[in-house]
Amino acid sequence: MLGLSMAGLAGLGAHADERAPTEEDYFAQLPVVLTASRLDQPLNEAPGAMTVIDRDTIRQSGARTVAELLRLVPGYVLGGWNGANPLASYHVALDDYGGRNLVLIDGRSVYASSYLGDTHRGMMDVLLPDIERIEVLRGANSAAYGANAMFGVVNIITRHSVDTVGGAVALSVGDNGIRDTYARLGVGTGGNNVRLSVGEQRDRGYLNAFDDKRLGQVHLRADFQPTLADEVMVALAASELLAGQGYGPTDPSSPYHQLRSRTTHGQFEWRRQLDERNELQVSLSYMEDRQREPMSVQVHVSPFPPISLDVDYGTWGQRHNVEVQQRTVWSPTWRTLVGVGYKDERALSDTMYYGQGWVSMGETRLFGTAEWRVDPAWLLNAGLFMGDHTLAGTYTAPRLMVNWLATPHQTWRLGVTESIRAPSLSEYKSDVRVNLPGTPYFSRAYAASGAVQPETLLSQEIGYLGRWPEAQVTLDARLYRERMRDVVVDDNGDGTAPLPYQLGKTRDFVNRLALTLVGLEYQLRWKATPRTELWLNQNFSRLKWDAPDYEAKEERRPPRHATTVALFQQLPDNWQISLLHERVGSMTLRAKSSWMATTHRTDLRLGRTFRWGGYKAEAAFTVQSVEGDQLFFDPQRNYRRGRQGFLTLQLEM
Repeated sequence: MLGLSMAGLAGLGAHADERAPTEEDYFAQLPVVLTASRLDQPLNEAPGAMTVIDRDTIRQSGARTVAELLRLVPGYVLGGWNGANPLASYHVALDDYGGRNLVLIDGRSVYASSYLGDTHRGMMDVLLPDIERIEVLRGANSAAYGANAMFGVVNIITRHSVDTVGGAVALSVGDNGIRDTYARLGVGTGGNNVRLSVGEQRDRGYLNAFDDKRLGQVHLRADFQPTLADEVMVALAASELLAGQGYGPTDPSSPYHQLRSRTTHGQFEWRRQLDERNELQVSLSYMEDRQREPMSVQVHVSPFPPISLDVDYGTWGQRHNVEVQQRTVWSPTWRTLVGVGYKDERALSDTMYYGQGWVSMGETRLFGTAEWRVDPAWLLNAGLFMGDHTLAGTYTAPRLMVNWLATPHQTWRLGVTESIRAPSLSEYKSDVRVNLPGTPYFSRAYAASGAVQPETLLSQEIGYLGRWPEAQVTLDARLYRERMRDVVVDDNGDGTAPLPYQLGKTRDFVNRLALTLVGLEYQLRWKATPRTELWLNQNFSRLKWDAPDYEAKEERRPPRHATTVALFQQLPDNWQISLLHERVGSMTLRAKSSWMATTHRTDLRLGRTFRWGGYKAEAAFTVQSVEGDQLFFDPQRNYRRGRQGFLTLQLEM
């Protein structure tokens, strides 16, 4: 049903032809996961720490975005420069766009090429009721996915269309302008099924910010099984975001204005079981993002008086990707995955890439994973990714992880991984110009020299996964040290010779910083009774910048401690209550001037399932931030995350 190789569980000590993974495998207490190495593995054999959030947890959490769901993953911190741009970062938010955090939807990267290589808007391009589960690898993983899989990998896996035959509708209304709608229709029989989903999400964002949001989406997924050996998946989608942006009169360079962002994508995936030991997978995807951001800015460049200019920072980006990989089971103790791929990214913007037309970069890649069961207690996982990037050059990203299965329920992990982030098109080729009308003069905010080099991250970790089946307790802990070099920052560019008629300074992107992050994180899950489940996540970390001046400014300082507690309780008569409490230590997502004190957030959801006219229905009431309004992200501007309640009614046919 989920399109996995029948050979996928051979690493468990079974032969390839015994059985394929079932839904029960994925949602057992020790689930099978796909994201760590591209091989399907039980959680205790994955080469890294992972968190799995299943469909029931997504529904019971009361979350409205994927970013909010990631609060259930230790080490992730929720942010966003306004309420229309939610962002969740793993460990440290080095940018406002999530460019160092790989986000996949059904294995397709949502990395946008048009602007600064962001993933946060792509992470919004999925409807939560369509998600089957979210797998999060907590740590670097360029060995499996290449550049940009640096701080965490989020793989959003949508429901197979065979599981959504029929219809469903949902409506949420509440405070702060919340109005969310969803509708789904699924048709088909046997191995051929199609699902069409549409939805819209509206709210008014943060208090005291100009960030009203309206996000509309339409998704089509079709799954076919033309033969017993073949499975085909086709996905098409389009979304449009209308959002308020800017800081208003306090910042003439960023007045209040409207952003319109449109994203479309297509995806094709074909799997063929070549024989009992080999599976071939071919994937093709295309993504296009167009953004219009017109505004009237005030520019004051000596010796000219202040002048109002109409500027559009709109961009048009395209991304093509093709990939072929083969899984092979050589024996009950040895299996491999090898693959090749190519991607092309390009962007067009008169303002961002002045006079250059389409700018582009491409990458050819070769990757592989080998899993060797040395003996029943020792499992070795080695991965290597080699990329040939037209701008970043040639690079390699290796990983070596050893899993010691000390007992059937106790596993220790020890490993080292090296990852990279290739700079974005903007960091390589941006030339941001604004012409002063009626004169030959212009301002040039950014002029990338193209000399920037990839960032590198060396991650070392010791992990532990313990299960106590009698007590229904699972503990997953990760002790890590992450050393990042060649961190890219924008520089004043004093050494850049100004062009004729250029006014003011320009900025370039350079490799200037390094940091070290050490910490301990863990997740504890306890199924206290068949009707009660408790989650406890904690992360303790310490960040050290190498540059004393940057350190003194407290730039990009993550919290030293963060705790999330979640309770999911089934009550009599089909009632259910969920309680999520989050405590995040003091931190800054930008600079010392935007320092946030320790924050608390409690979300409460009360729901009941029932039958209505022969259909399955659920009504739920959710209150987010029960404590009330709190300063968030940018205290200087008095941005606040407000208390909001909303009622949800869902009907499934």
